[in-house]
Amino acid sequence: MSKRYRLSVLGISLALLIIVGWIINHSLRFIIEDFWFTSGLLLLILLSLVDQPFFSKDSNIFVNSVTALLSLLLIPAKDRTATFWIFLVVTVYLIVCSYLLMWMRTKELYLENKAVQFFARLNRQIGKPEVLFSAFFLWGIGRQFSQNAVGFNGLLLFWIIFMVINIPSVAMTISELFHKDDLNTQILPVGKIFGVQSKNTFLVQLLDNRQQTMKLFDYVEFVYAVDMKEHKGIVLDVYLLDQEQWIKVLTTPEIDGLFDKTIEKYEPDYIYKVENPPATDYLTRFVGLICENAVIEKIKFTYNARVEIYSGNLVELAVNSHRVLYQVVQGITKNEQLANKNESSFVVGEAIQIGEWNHQTGRFERYGWVPNINTPLFLASEIEEPDLKEGEFIVGHIPGTNYPVILNKELAVTHHTAILGVTGSGKSVFARNLIRQIADETTKVIIVDLTGEYEERFPGITSIITEEEAAIISTRIDMLIAENAKFADRRNMGLIQESERIIRESIRNAIERYLKSDANKIVFELNEITNKASSLEYTRWFFGVLFSIAKEYKNYGKRVCVVLEEAHTVIPEINSMGTQDTASRATVNSIAQIALQGRKYNIGFLVIAQRTANVSKTVLTQCNSVVVFQELDRTTSEFLANYMGPDLVEILPTLKERTAIAMGKAFRSSTPMIFQVPDICE
Repeated sequence: MSKRYRLSVLGISLALLIIVGWIINHSLRFIIEDFWFTSGLLLLILLSLVDQPFFSKDSNIFVNSVTALLSLLLIPAKDRTATFWIFLVVTVYLIVCSYLLMWMRTKELYLENKAVQFFARLNRQIGKPEVLFSAFFLWGIGRQFSQNAVGFNGLLLFWIIFMVINIPSVAMTISELFHKDDLNTQILPVGKIFGVQSKNTFLVQLLDNRQQTMKLFDYVEFVYAVDMKEHKGIVLDVYLLDQEQWIKVLTTPEIDGLFDKTIEKYEPDYIYKVENPPATDYLTRFVGLICENAVIEKIKFTYNARVEIYSGNLVELAVNSHRVLYQVVQGITKNEQLANKNESSFVVGEAIQIGEWNHQTGRFERYGWVPNINTPLFLASEIEEPDLKEGEFIVGHIPGTNYPVILNKELAVTHHTAILGVTGSGKSVFARNLIRQIADETTKVIIVDLTGEYEERFPGITSIITEEEAAIISTRIDMLIAENAKFADRRNMGLIQESERIIRESIRNAIERYLKSDANKIVFELNEITNKASSLEYTRWFFGVLFSIAKEYKNYGKRVCVVLEEAHTVIPEINSMGTQDTASRATVNSIAQIALQGRKYNIGFLVIAQRTANVSKTVLTQCNSVVVFQELDRTTSEFLANYMGPDLVEILPTLKERTAIAMGKAFRSSTPMIFQVPDICE
């Protein structure tokens, strides 16, 4: 109800009251003499129509009580009956209690302790005008007209009409029938602004006599009395508080821009429903609002939208005119206690900052500030595909978007890359596709394969060491092991030196033959999938000779990528070995030497493993780029926390198939990102 309308109803009600009083008393002296008029119905009309049309706050109750006390004190001493003293005690209680509550309360009522909530709600019931001054009025007419049935019945009838039949509602209904010429007078408000949160979110109390229902994501419009500007908004929440219905309305310049209609003649601070909003994609992109405890690296938001979101979704918002993107990593259900045991349930999402997208460089760049509370959050919009530089290719996209994850093949090799994930997560398919991309005329790939799987997936691939060479090498390795097992004074040094020469030359010839050939993928096979001494010694010799060729001949101008499939069998963690496992330690040390120095000699590793717990940390820590698929064990999570932080680590167990987290030097954007691998058909 508008202020002008309330004042009109007040004038009509007051006029009717004076007419009834004149008919009963046959004069107008009651206006200045009778308690029932001055302290009863007049104050009821003033306070219920002008001051408190909706509800009473502590300050309103204090004013009501002081006014009531002054009215009571006007009654002569001879007329102060028991009822007078009861009213006096109640009025003094309301004055003292409401005064104390104004001093004590520092937050919303539902957040206060139980005692404060009890007295505040009790005061609201007995201190509101229609209760307090109705009692005064009925007592006043009972005292004065107890012997005059006509006077008592006339004033009682007026009170019944005013309070029970509800004159304001009747008047509003009648007015609708006589004002069809003005469109805006036919559109009735649905609520009134009660408060503002962070400049763009309005708390609105719905009117009891509204003729339209309000639900989530309805559009509304209003004129805000503070700036006297017109605003459009959407309903983000509908809930019950203090037995009243409330809504939360979001306004933004973007919502205003959806409408062409100009608001005219709307009463300030009253909310009007938009019946036929324009068709837009706003609600298909809107995700929610930023809530408290956001930091630069991670935001929290209340999820309140029609669109579905899930872990890995890319969202965007405006921070100081910058478009900053975040990736959703977590969702938490919340339950907020409201007044009178009412509850409000909602979901709080968490997202880590990816940064601003720089189209010129085709990468994300970190932004160094936080968004304001209640900043709207949207699904990320599409971008133009960036140009790829020489040696780059797209390994996947951020889920639900066309934002690419771009990898530099040279950096992936020379700075070492690790691919981790449990069986069935898509790790091996991704690794094989990466090998296909890396292997070219400048990069030679050597796959250490213990399963024979690569011979099936890469038709025509051969072993770097022929069967004849392998037989000779294995025989000589067995001789070395046997001789080195003897006491030093009983060893045949000539046989040892000859065996070492044959092993070295055989492996050197095999590696040089491959490096000088046209082939770009080849397999290094072990005889058995065990860590027994001969197999490990075989591996140690191979990597030793490979590193020697890299240092001496620079791989004959080629870049070499060594793929360690099932890495825990080739480079096991030192702590998992026995104290006598010298062969394993020697092999790991040989490979670790390449990992530490390989970049200088154009040689690198692609480490593929299910778990980090059983893989040499010396080698893993040299991997400057990491791709992680689903991981379940705690040891792996603790190790990866150093790379990606705890927030991303927490979602590793829930990653879907063909979904991974990429980070490191080989990727164009160094920020860790959740991405989806395309469906690769082998």
